[in-house]
Amino acid sequence: MKIWIDEEELDFSRFQLFDCRNQMDDLEKSLAVYNQSHIETAVFVPGYPVLYDRHKPEEGRHPLPDMALFKTFLERYCNSKVPVAYDSEKGFMATRFFFLCDLLGVPCYILKQSFDAVTIAKEQGNLKVEDIEQLENDRQIEQPAIRQELIATREDVRNRVATLIDAREKKRFLGEAEPIDIHPGHISGAINFPYKKVFEYQRPDTDDAIVYCGSGLSATPVYAALRAADKKVRLYPGSYSEWIFHYPEEIERG
Repeated sequence: MKIWIDEEELDFSRFQLFDCRNQMDDLEKSLAVYNQSHIETAVFVPGYPVLYDRHKPEEGRHPLPDMALFKTFLERYCNSKVPVAYDSEKGFMATRFFFLCDLLGVPCYILKQSFDAVTIAKEQGNLKVEDIEQLENDRQIEQPAIRQELIATREDVRNRVATLIDAREKKRFLGEAEPIDIHPGHISGAINFPYKKVFEYQRPDTDDAIVYCGSGLSATPVYAALRAADKKVRLYPGSYSEWIFHYPEEIERG
C-alpha cells in the first residue's frame, strides 16, 4: 500500500495539503508555527478537536476525535481532492491524520519530506484561536461508519494472538523514566519498537500486530509502516494511558 509520497509527485490539481505540525496540547504555539510559515495552500490541522478529543482518563490522554467532525473537516477542505499530510521532522501527527483517514476508508498520503526539507513555496498565515474554536460547530449527530478492523480494544489487547508493540522510547518501555503516566512500565507481554525507527526506514518484523504508545499518537508511524508493507495491524487508541486506568496491575517493568 502506497502511503508516503515525494514532493516531486505532488499535483496540486489532485492533492490537498494538510499541515499537521503541532506543539502537543498547545493550540496557540501550534498556530504560531503555522502562521510563521507553511506550504502554500496547506490547511492547518489542530490537535484538538480534529486529531484527538479531550483527555478522558477511562479512554486515555488523546482519545479518538469525533469522527463526524473529522469527516466534515476533510470534506470541507479537500473539495474532492486526495489529502496529503505533512509534519515536522520525525513528527507523528501526519501519521495520526493518515490513520483517521484510514478509519474512514479515505485515500490519504503522507509527504516523505518534513516541512523544513521541502522546496515547495511557503507562505505566512493569520489563523486565530477563534477560527479553530469554530470547528466545534461542525460536530454532527450522525456518526460515519469506520473500519473497526483497524482498531484494537482493551479486550483485544488482553486476548491477543497478534504481536503487541509498544512504540515509546526504550526508557519509558522499561519503566526507567516516565514523565507523564503515574505507573511506569509497559503492558504485559509487549515488545518495544520505538517509533523513530520508522524514520530510519525500519519496521517491526511481524505479519500481525497491535501497536500502542502513551496515548495513541506516536504509535501511528509504526501503524503506517506496517500498513505500507501490507501487514495486518491495529492501533490501540487509548494505549498505555487508558490501560493503566483499568488494569494498573497488568504491567511489567524491565
